[in-house]
Amino acid sequence: MLPSRPTVLLTGSTGVIGTSLLPSLAARNDVSALVRGRRPDSPVVCVEGDLTAEDLGMSIRKRRQLAAKIDVVVHCAGLTAMAPPDLAAFDAINVEGTRRILRLAEEARAPVLLLSSAAAAFQIPGEDLTARSMRAYSTSKRHAEELAAHCSQPVAVVRPALLFAARGATTAPRHQFPHALITALLQGRTGGLPVNPDHWCDVLPIELLTDYLTALTDALLRGDTTAATLHWVTAGQARLTAADMERACLDYLTETGRPPTGPLLASPAASRPRSHGMARLAQLGFQPPEQPPLPCHLDRLLPAPLTRQAALEALARNVRLCAA
Repeated sequence: MLPSRPTVLLTGSTGVIGTSLLPSLAARNDVSALVRGRRPDSPVVCVEGDLTAEDLGMSIRKRRQLAAKIDVVVHCAGLTAMAPPDLAAFDAINVEGTRRILRLAEEARAPVLLLSSAAAAFQIPGEDLTARSMRAYSTSKRHAEELAAHCSQPVAVVRPALLFAARGATTAPRHQFPHALITALLQGRTGGLPVNPDHWCDVLPIELLTDYLTALTDALLRGDTTAATLHWVTAGQARLTAADMERACLDYLTETGRPPTGPLLASPAASRPRSHGMARLAQLGFQPPEQPPLPCHLDRLLPAPLTRQAALEALARNVRLCAA
């Protein structure tokens, strides 16, 4: 029988997702945050650990003490850099780090919520640095999912879409693709960004992901046998096109008295081929219209999926954040 306030071991508590998720988990659970150096702002128990070190850099005694307290593991930590200096870092953190966390969960006999990525489903073509970096990331996430499939404990694998910043955010996470893209559009560089307007990408307000992860954690704690499966947390049918993003940026620029002198998008066919930078990221990150939308499982645990109107409203808020 679980205690009245179960203990959640959370990794990645200082990341974009972890920062949003931590308060929600802490409202109903005791949270222990696995940290390495940087600590979360919230008043939670912090446990020093290193995903890149054997046994998480802990002594046998410390691991046993930690395992004895854990009721569920929420593994959000991971490397998401667009182009790290060493591509092997993706495997070191996203694969081997996950292997170590799953081993700890087995010692604790605790279920696991593993945050993966929608990118795990994609094969990225190209041999330029940007393509190789994106492929290394998606491959590492796919390999982490394969490890989860062999774990002796129940594992819920979550594949989230790209994310918009939280509704109350005062700054945009500019290192993330949606915000880097919006920033590039707002700059209105000569010639425009070479992306077809009808191509799409899937972006979800982070609040929906946080709500879903919290509900899924509760389901794992209840012992819900249907929870340990693959969960797609995406915009689904409410996916946004490059034209939607261009329009939101044009509206903002016009509203603030800075109308651009030309379009913000350009035809890829008429543009010089790129092998790096935002133009290349955009070409790899957007999908053609014939590609069906990503699966969406939001209504498994939440009242309803994302609507297109809500997606456009989140887009408009994030355009303002990026312009700030």
